[in-house]
Amino acid sequence: MSLKINFYERLGLDRNASRTEIQQAYREAARRLHPDVNIEPGATEHFIHIKEAYEILSNPKQRQVYDHNSDANPLASLPVRIETLFSRESLQHTPEPQIIYALITMGILPGSGKTLVAPPFNISLILDTSTSMKGARLEIVKASAIELLRQLRPQDTASVVAFDDRATAALEASSHINVPGIENRIHALRASGGTEIFQGLDAGYKELERFYKPQHLNHIILITDGHTYGDEADCQKLADTAAEQNITISSLGIGGKWNDELLDDLATRTGGTCIYVQNPTDIRNMLNQKLIRLEKTYAEKISFQFELGAGVNLQYAFQLQPDAGVLAKKSPLRLGSLPTQSQQQILLEFTVDPLPQAVKQALLLSGEFAFTIPSEEKSFQLPFYLTCPIQETAVPAPPPAAIRNALSKLNLYRMQEQAQHEISQGEYNQAQQRLKNVATHLFAQGETELARTVLKEVEHLQTNQSLTEEGVKRIKYGTRALLLPDGKSQDSNK
Repeated sequence: MSLKINFYERLGLDRNASRTEIQQAYREAARRLHPDVNIEPGATEHFIHIKEAYEILSNPKQRQVYDHNSDANPLASLPVRIETLFSRESLQHTPEPQIIYALITMGILPGSGKTLVAPPFNISLILDTSTSMKGARLEIVKASAIELLRQLRPQDTASVVAFDDRATAALEASSHINVPGIENRIHALRASGGTEIFQGLDAGYKELERFYKPQHLNHIILITDGHTYGDEADCQKLADTAAEQNITISSLGIGGKWNDELLDDLATRTGGTCIYVQNPTDIRNMLNQKLIRLEKTYAEKISFQFELGAGVNLQYAFQLQPDAGVLAKKSPLRLGSLPTQSQQQILLEFTVDPLPQAVKQALLLSGEFAFTIPSEEKSFQLPFYLTCPIQETAVPAPPPAAIRNALSKLNLYRMQEQAQHEISQGEYNQAQQRLKNVATHLFAQGETELARTVLKEVEHLQTNQSLTEEGVKRIKYGTRALLLPDGKSQDSNK
């Protein structure tokens, strides 16, 4: 992606141009350069440049930020680099739709983040205290919550909400927390009632709102082992409201009974994570890792707003780093945060409808990456587009190694997804064969424990026409974990 830096120059204007002059310059350029009327090489790219400049300069607020922060150079102080790899060098003129993958990587430039000081945290910890949590499970969760509170700094704010079919604040939102003084209240929590996740989320959100500041790291952490019923739409609506304020929702699901589809969806909507907890004793370590991750946050509130090109469909979107998980197939993509010594990486699968012979370059999408650097109190908007040349004959070349590697790992996760779909459609034989193929690949990769889990579930499927709830989650989150940089499934870390 090559960008002319000065937006005014793109439109042939000076910095004192009026809004009317900006609109007129854009309309004139669009008449000359729009891909529907101009098929000259480079015309599509030039038009995209013009469109990006117009979208910024025609918006008074964005223009003011552009003029003030960048001195007509929006990329001069950009602390990250965004790079793209395609699975193929070009598209073709064919009568059939074509598939192309794009691997997009956002990395921190060398030298950035060396003097990182994590901004204050505003955390709401929501604990499931329904009857299913009774016993050692709840005791471990309570001890883990207390341990997290001990690690907070004086400038951090936290609240603890307990919920079953109602919700109460065991710790109202506050800073300078007297942990010894709150321990008895947390230890006094008892398991009872049913599981209504919305009650907990709503109470936790309201506690977090009391000390909400845009420049803080505002994060909801939900710990549950239960399956909520009837309030899923309310949970999703709350998640959308949270996302608009850049409040992240992450979840830890214990055992096999919790609603993974709902909690994955809440994470996707807000840029959070959903983690499967096979052994409750791992909760303390997982919360500690979450806190360390927050402390190392360099960029946050990362989102990708985009529009697809004509005849282009986004079939699949997956985040590979720093967390692994399915993304929405519509704009915006909420990507969460970027820790130091890490990178954001997403893989997009497009199908492209047959292209007119006159078109020489396909626009897959155009949009903008937005993010903030909390330690510097700066926000950035980076125009971004994907275009691919069109050739009459195929250029035989294998995909880049990074894309081959990502697709080979993602294939296992998508195979288990397809098996789940086949089971829901009553196609049990197809699902059995697909899961056996998953197990074969896992054995080949040395993931013996996870492979055995898959084969055990195949046996259960043969006799019961279903998988166990625990097995579904072990396979789903185990194959997902293989996509992370360390490449280790949860089963292999037992």
